[in-house]
Amino acid sequence: MADPHTVEHRESELQPILPAAAESLGDHSTSHSRKPLIKHHLWQNALFRAALKNLALICTWYFFSTLLSLWNRSLLGQNHGFFGKGPFPAPLLMTSLQFAAQVLMAKLVLRLGLSKRLSKEELSWEQYCKQVLPNGISTGLDIGLSNFSLSLITLSFYTMCKSTTPVFLLGFAFLWGIERPSWDLAGVVAVISLGLTLLVAGETAFNMTGFVLVMSASMLSGLRWTITQVLLQGSGEHGSGKGPVEVLLQLAPVMSVTVLVMSVLVERLWEVLPTSPYFETPGHLLVTAGLLLFGGVIAFLMVWVEFKVISETSALTFMVAGTFKEIVTVMAAVVFLGEDFSFINGVGLLILISGVVLFNYTKYRKMVLGEIRASSELKTRHTGASSPKADTADVESPTTPTNGVMSTATQRGTGL
Repeated sequence: MADPHTVEHRESELQPILPAAAESLGDHSTSHSRKPLIKHHLWQNALFRAALKNLALICTWYFFSTLLSLWNRSLLGQNHGFFGKGPFPAPLLMTSLQFAAQVLMAKLVLRLGLSKRLSKEELSWEQYCKQVLPNGISTGLDIGLSNFSLSLITLSFYTMCKSTTPVFLLGFAFLWGIERPSWDLAGVVAVISLGLTLLVAGETAFNMTGFVLVMSASMLSGLRWTITQVLLQGSGEHGSGKGPVEVLLQLAPVMSVTVLVMSVLVERLWEVLPTSPYFETPGHLLVTAGLLLFGGVIAFLMVWVEFKVISETSALTFMVAGTFKEIVTVMAAVVFLGEDFSFINGVGLLILISGVVLFNYTKYRKMVLGEIRASSELKTRHTGASSPKADTADVESPTTPTNGVMSTATQRGTGL
């Protein structure tokens, strides 16, 4: 059941900004006094301040995410590499070492007080196994497979394939019974699948292994972001409500070990590293360490901002913003890396993005209906009248598990 104070607060936040300012201006006759007053009322509006804060977070995430994608592709991609050494020979090892660097940076940030601990409670072994281990393993596999695929396919094709994450997010929601199949969602899946088909057909440098790797990473991405929101925001007795750096500190060791095991099994490090120019001399080793550390710093900042966006809003808002980030990343790959982008690729990307937008709209509509229902129930209790009937097939209750995993505004009053 929604908290009455929270609902009342949200209702006041959702009032129109400009009409409220206009009322306050009714007693002022001069136009000279209107501009400062309008600005004052805009800044006093809680929803406006929250939207501005979240917009700044999302733009910062765009910057670090695009920079990291370009950096990893430049280091791992065929016909790329640094200082004439060719591509780095062990993408999974690189990813594991970056995760290890993130552990050290997270501890440093907490030690210096740059980020405060939001929870002093330690997770029990049962909570750790249910929350942290599945999240850390799925996140490690997601990012590890993503980086591995970048050594085989172009950044633009990789980015477009990763845009299919909502399909897998819905699949896990259906599997766990927190989302019910509907014709709307079936249409979303069909549109995204059509866009993906055109992307594959239009890819001039198609690599099946890379395609399978990136689609597997996309599936794991849908799983990890569902679990991440529960871990960050809490969902009844299942959430911990920890801060972004705390969550990263919990997840990164699991991620690092998971990807390191994959690296040992797949990359045959004992054969690859001794013959690689990245490890030929102590000087080369030092340069390589610097390259990997720089990537780790970018990854840490990006993940910090990612988790901050989700903790302030939700995984859904994160994916809405991510929809537009895909376009930015594709443009950056074409401009800075000179990758080909055909007409069929463009049509496929447009259709795929349309499917993602439809998915986000469907979730937003259900979320708004849930808010309306919660508000109506609160007003009914206050007036002593009987509760109005609602169509439970179309409305999600704020207390259902669906809201614990997929909702935005019902968890926080700062949704963008």
